[in-house]
Amino acid sequence: MQEKRDEIINNFKEIETKWQKLWDENKAFEANPNEKKKFFITFPFPYMNGLPHLGGAFTILRVDIMARYKRMRGYNVLFPQGWHATGGPIVASAKRIKEKDPKKIKELKEMGVSDDIVSNFEDPTYWVFHFTSEWEKDLRRYGLSIDWRRKFYTTSLNPYFSKFVEWQYYKLRDLNYIAKGSHPVVWCPKEKKVVGDHDRPDEYAGIGPVDATIIKFKIENDDLIIPTLTYRPETIFGVTNIWINKDSTYNIAEIDGEKWIINDYMIDELSDQKHEVKVLKKIQAKEIIGKYALNPINNKKIPILPASFVIYDEGTGIVMSVPAHAPYDYIALEDLKRNKEIIKEFGLNEEEIKKLNPLVIIKSSDFKDIPAKEMVRKLNIKSQNDVELLEKATKELYAKEFYSGIMYNVGEYSNIKVNEAREKIIENLKDKNKALKVYTLPSKVYCRCGARTHVKFVENQWFLLYSNESWKNKSRELVKNMNFYPESAREDFLRLIDWLSDWAFTHMNELGTPLPWDNTWVIESLSDSTIYMAYYTIAHYIQNKIEPSKLIPELFDYIFLGIGNLDELSQKTQLNKDLIEKMRQEFLYWYPVDLRISGKDLMQNHLLFFIYHHAAIFDKDKWPKGIGINGWVLLNGEKMSKNKGNFLLLRDALNKWGADVTRWSEVMAGADPGYDDANFETSIVDNAIDELNSWLELVKNNYNKGRDYKLSLDDWFESVINSTIKEVTEDMEQTRFKTALVKSYYYLKNKYKWYLTRANIPNKEVINDYLENVTLMIAPIVPHIAEEAWHIMGHKDLVSLHQWPLFDENKINKKFEKAEELIERIIKDTKELINLIGETNKVYIIIASPWKYELFDLAKEIAKNNKSITDLKQKLLENDFKIEKSKVVKVVNMISKYPELIENYIPRELEIKSIQESKEFLSKELKKEIVIEFEENSKLPRSDLALPGRPALYLEKQVSQQNR
Repeated sequence: MQEKRDEIINNFKEIETKWQKLWDENKAFEANPNEKKKFFITFPFPYMNGLPHLGGAFTILRVDIMARYKRMRGYNVLFPQGWHATGGPIVASAKRIKEKDPKKIKELKEMGVSDDIVSNFEDPTYWVFHFTSEWEKDLRRYGLSIDWRRKFYTTSLNPYFSKFVEWQYYKLRDLNYIAKGSHPVVWCPKEKKVVGDHDRPDEYAGIGPVDATIIKFKIENDDLIIPTLTYRPETIFGVTNIWINKDSTYNIAEIDGEKWIINDYMIDELSDQKHEVKVLKKIQAKEIIGKYALNPINNKKIPILPASFVIYDEGTGIVMSVPAHAPYDYIALEDLKRNKEIIKEFGLNEEEIKKLNPLVIIKSSDFKDIPAKEMVRKLNIKSQNDVELLEKATKELYAKEFYSGIMYNVGEYSNIKVNEAREKIIENLKDKNKALKVYTLPSKVYCRCGARTHVKFVENQWFLLYSNESWKNKSRELVKNMNFYPESAREDFLRLIDWLSDWAFTHMNELGTPLPWDNTWVIESLSDSTIYMAYYTIAHYIQNKIEPSKLIPELFDYIFLGIGNLDELSQKTQLNKDLIEKMRQEFLYWYPVDLRISGKDLMQNHLLFFIYHHAAIFDKDKWPKGIGINGWVLLNGEKMSKNKGNFLLLRDALNKWGADVTRWSEVMAGADPGYDDANFETSIVDNAIDELNSWLELVKNNYNKGRDYKLSLDDWFESVINSTIKEVTEDMEQTRFKTALVKSYYYLKNKYKWYLTRANIPNKEVINDYLENVTLMIAPIVPHIAEEAWHIMGHKDLVSLHQWPLFDENKINKKFEKAEELIERIIKDTKELINLIGETNKVYIIIASPWKYELFDLAKEIAKNNKSITDLKQKLLENDFKIEKSKVVKVVNMISKYPELIENYIPRELEIKSIQESKEFLSKELKKEIVIEFEENSKLPRSDLALPGRPALYLEKQVSQQNR
């Protein structure tokens, strides 16, 4: 079996090589301006610190499918691709190779890097040149329809593109969207640099500095301060105790002249946020457990107690306990009350601990009792170890109280909304030097180098003023006029625009384009990749063809904005006027970007910046038209992870299965738009191999074969084919690629099987129509197999450039399709009855009386007006069908119970004709004598059960009869 599969796969690979060569020879995907309508589609350029894996390959495949589809729809399609090298990850990786880091060396070897060139990767530039070449090899093998003439990579290694980036930032500066100042940033203490989203593993993307409050609790009769970090300072009124990790060692440090007990992490963070920090000595947690602290809001004495959920290196490493409003605190207090050993170990007062009761200080309609207690019971949380459930409970409770909670029994803050009281309480505490506002990260974030990051204030930093309300309004306008796939993403982007604040867009000691007016800084990786789609339109005129010094800002002003005088510009740059004008016209032809498809992880950064920068720089008619979003790719149901061994490079997939099997499998894994993750499973791969091989065999053995005369059944199958083309075309337009494949291939395959069963010998014209149209519809997904099938049929042109199948509305007859479904249903229902009652001699098919069709017609007409079931019943019963009322009521009740009945019936004449023409087939299929009767003439029992589209069945046996 495996030997046969290997033979099939090797054949597929030969087919792929053949057609890729022919595409190149024919320059099939090189796009130049012409008289056709254009379609410009792009994919965020990948980062050049490794090879493509199945996740990135999944998203770029969706881009290629759309590009190929639009090309077949008659559009002049531009699908270019570039490479991203800006930022710190490559520099950090090169440094780790220089340090002989075994893990990093192993990663390179797993990507096929031989021992004799590993040392070359000590140079960051070698990573760029090596991986741009390797990526292109893999994407070519993958069968992507890219115009490779326009490729380029970023950073000052490519001075042509750097000139374009410089122009962009001059424009933003002129628009007053850039400023300089101090700002909190995510900082790597090891590499001494700002850590942007591209400088960290994917799971940490989008996490940035947030406001937090450190509240100062003083130890009783001492000048030592117990600092606790909180995001909910308003809950200070409900503090019953302090929690500390009993096994940890803390620092006694002087912070701005005060003595604090604090962990190492917060010392570094406070130091980098301009606080005076001096570590004095270490102190064990057990030395302060059992002591008392004073609540700064009311001077109430509260005990310091041990809790296992407290994580030493989060926040200050010490937690204020609000058991009424924090699930962690509530369950920890319950745990401690039960734990006599811990109480005894630290000599705690058991009676006092038992008397520690939650203090409710926030009222909300969502809770009747103690909120944290309710959440703990609702999720059946048993102890502090139920971390996942506690996180869920915490998020839900905090959200409900913040948005709908009212402060309760807290003096001057009583009866104020929580979200209003918070700032007032913070200011009160700060004014009395009882609290400190800080920036921190809401969860742990790691740099790609492996170091944990924290928040640092960077001085003299350059910022993009994304908080500028005028800029936000332009961006909102752009979003409101775009197409989104899925449509729900529109509201998400509008929310993200509201959320986005100023962005530090320059870093130091990284690869990138130096900031033109302050070249001590480099423009970071997200900020140089916002409008580069415009550069694609002229890259093939510029890259290695024009002296970089001639690429002055005025040249880009003319090309992209139409600003300036052509004669003067030509003289200033010493560039031919025709060349400048050609670049201008190429940009005008291709822009705007019609569709940009990306993974969901880039929504809150790259795609958001893409929107902002286009809104800032370009005229409205050049604003992007569409964004498509997809989830990540799971491998056998789990997130891909190198550490867990659940990881697949695109190259390994291509080596193992070839391009089209991989493409088919990725689409079937879940290639529709949306945030849900696709699941790539090996069982899908096996099915893909079988289906693609069987398709080629089907084409070889059946094209141009069959009878010449036509049957009404042929009209049915042609209707199915044409209605499917119509649906699939709409699915493709909406980037529903899995749905399109399921319909165009699997659905039609099942209908074809039924057609063969019914017709025995197919009609030659109809079978050709089926084989050609399916091949055309799957061509964007599996282009190599489609080319092969197309040429087996004898066609001479490339299927990749052939016209997408057009549906013939005149051939679509839903009544024919429903008539065939009726025959299928009769067979299915009869077989179920036989299984239920045993063998039978005859099958009577009883067709409903004419008046029932009149009633169904009326019901369908009434249903068009979206009447309720009650209204429908009333309207139907008002009509006089000249039939006993009880009989009408019976049918009306059936319609009320099964409203789908009025969608599935067909005219009585067609139902009669269809069943009569199928009589011989039904007899053969069921191996029974078939008798057709009409309800109005039938004397069989319960013949009145017959309904339009649902004839009654009566099974006759020699001894007894049963019916349905």
